[in-house]
Amino acid sequence: MPEQHALRVEVMVSPGAPPLPLERLRALLAFAAEVEGLSGQLGLWICSDPEIADLHRRFMGLPDPTDVLTFPADIDEPEGRYLGDVAVSYDTAAEQGADAGHSVQREIAYLALHGLLHLAGYDDRGPGEREAMLRRQDELLAAFEREHPDGWI
Repeated sequence: MPEQHALRVEVMVSPGAPPLPLERLRALLAFAAEVEGLSGQLGLWICSDPEIADLHRRFMGLPDPTDVLTFPADIDEPEGRYLGDVAVSYDTAAEQGADAGHSVQREIAYLALHGLLHLAGYDDRGPGEREAMLRRQDELLAAFEREHPDGWI
């Protein structure tokens, strides 16, 4: 029998965030995790620019907000493997989503997917790596949306 992959996503949403289809967001991450061969648990925090700027400063030494931060853990726990945490700024997602011509909800999903791919071992430090990672993000989001065409709002 083939190995079953399952991802459990714990989501925390800060006050002020736009309405989010949390079950759809969890389903996207579970879909991508299965495709990438990941299973376990993931923490996802949808936060504001000031909140992510604080994380960015504390953990990376950079004072400004960013769109997404990933904190790998890879810890075996009784409930399963804890992959790590992802923080996504809904403020920055709103700006980037508008620039890309889609909703803040879809941009939050795209950024959460970016964080998951970091936990799967993808990197975006070099131009070639970044291009490959973004291409994979696009492929996974498109595949999920073909199977689940309900939309993000």
